Amino acid sequence: MYLLLSLSAAALPAAGVTWAPLQQKPVAIECTTSGSPYCRSTGVIGVAVSVAAETFAKLDKYIDRMDSITLIQRLEPDVLRVVMDYPFPLTDRDYVARFRRTAEDGADVFTWTPVTHAAAPDDGQTVRLSWMDGQWRFKDEGGDTRVTYVWQADPGGGIPDVGAVRKQAGYLAILDMANACNTKILRE
Repeated sequence: MYLLLSLSAAALPAAGVTWAPLQQKPVAIECTTSGSPYCRSTGVIGVAVSVAAETFAKLDKYIDRMDSITLIQRLEPDVLRVVMDYPFPLTDRDYVARFRRTAEDGADVFTWTPVTHAAAPDDGQTVRLSWMDGQWRFKDEGGDTRVTYVWQADPGGGIPDVGAVRKQAGYLAILDMANACNTKILRE
């Protein structure tokens, strides 16, 4: 089932914001240096945009191919609960978000914002992210797909090195997307 349009939209960084690099390979990861702390990771995966976007639209069907996500529950056609696997001794994180699919500048774009949903109460088994919004962007690059993942989140739960978490999250997001598509990250 496709992720449908919703009325909400993320407040993504403005076009002129300054990004500071955290790492370049195997995916490029950078974070904003002013305003709301957003991060962006970018990599090219070896499938066509149509495959990548349709896989993302049905991401809950591909959970068995992902390493850093342990559960995706589809609560409504455009609302998902996602549980992220954090390494021991940290507690796993989860979020509930409404996704909106659009086409922008030749890219297939999925934007999300957090929501509260009766079917996904905070169960006390994970750390519920108090805020997580962002965007996935899939754009053609010579028959492959340039995947750009922009997100803002407070990982909560007393993480000692948020910079390391941001690097790992940015890399694992692109890797999980490649794995869900049954391909590899080709380059940053």
